[in-house]
Amino acid sequence: MFKFAFVLLLAISATQAQSYWSGCPGILGPTTLTSPVCSGSACTVVQGTTSVFQSTISFTRAHSHLMTRLTVFLGGVGVVIPQTPPHDNGCNALFRDGVQVGCPTIPNVPTRYDLTLTITTGTPVTNNANVRFELLENGVVEVCANIVANIVAA
Repeated sequence: MFKFAFVLLLAISATQAQSYWSGCPGILGPTTLTSPVCSGSACTVVQGTTSVFQSTISFTRAHSHLMTRLTVFLGGVGVVIPQTPPHDNGCNALFRDGVQVGCPTIPNVPTRYDLTLTITTGTPVTNNANVRFELLENGVVEVCANIVANIVAA
């Protein structure tokens, strides 16, 4: 029995170590996060291209507006990636049953959020960068996830 529990714990640890995303401590995170550019332990994006990440979020309360913030950490220094309209407004990317629903959010109802990310040609090439995705209401982080990303040249 002890051997089985140890093997199960080891398998779970190995699986979690391979994940390309994680939640942020003490902040609501998505229950899922997927993208065609992600697999194994990282997401690979190409300079000059746009990628879409889909996440499922069950908000704990209603939000009337949500702003998107993306920060790439390079050498421990955070660099905010400016989001242009309509991608700066997180409400524009909220869906339920395939229909855009926007804000206000409905508590405890799974909602899909489509994050559209454009990697400019000026974005530095790097491996295993930590990219933090946040949705903020009135400057307060309401949803947060960390994504491990490789940024490659076009």
